[in-house]
Amino acid sequence: MYEPVTLKPSDASREDKDFFSFRQKLDEAIRNRDVKFLETAVDRHISFAFEQNGTGKKNFWKHWGLDKKPKESPIWKQLKETTELGFSYRDNIWAAPFLFQLTPDSIDVYTYSLVIGTSVNVRSEPSKKGKVLAQLSWEFVKLSYEEGKALGNGNAEGKDSCEWQQVCLSDGRMGYICKQYLRSPLDQRLGIEKKGTDWKIIFFVEGGD
Repeated sequence: MYEPVTLKPSDASREDKDFFSFRQKLDEAIRNRDVKFLETAVDRHISFAFEQNGTGKKNFWKHWGLDKKPKESPIWKQLKETTELGFSYRDNIWAAPFLFQLTPDSIDVYTYSLVIGTSVNVRSEPSKKGKVLAQLSWEFVKLSYEEGKALGNGNAEGKDSCEWQQVCLSDGRMGYICKQYLRSPLDQRLGIEKKGTDWKIIFFVEGGD
């Protein structure tokens, strides 16, 4: 058992007119898969992976397949999901999603994820037929992994299927949540900083070192 911690969604990007203007252009570029805009926005020293070749614009381009079939790159979906969760500002850096910078220090970012939604069902088993144990809104839950039990994506349940994650609730009960409603502070995150007169993407990375 643990004390429940919530983190309501927020987006501070409108507080800076200059940044908000850039953010609107970035959103449009993501919708249109505009690789030319992305190329101008990415900093030449961008960080994108915690490995030897995890920095630099050229390596970043190859990492995301932007050098071959840029329109088909998975980066556009990742950018959309990341920026849609809103920006926060700290230490001269605008970062998305908001929880990357705003997660309380009391949360172990390696073992907890935030429920990103309102009244998200926690079920008794990894199936949409499972009993609803609780409904959570923007609350951190502890991730759990049951030995010997692989949680599939529920293809048998049809188009409404999802990939399940076992979690431990604050009251000690175990349950399952669709992974699409969970976001770790260490999941993909975007950092933007002003360099001179230009806004530059200085990191787009996931995981920890």
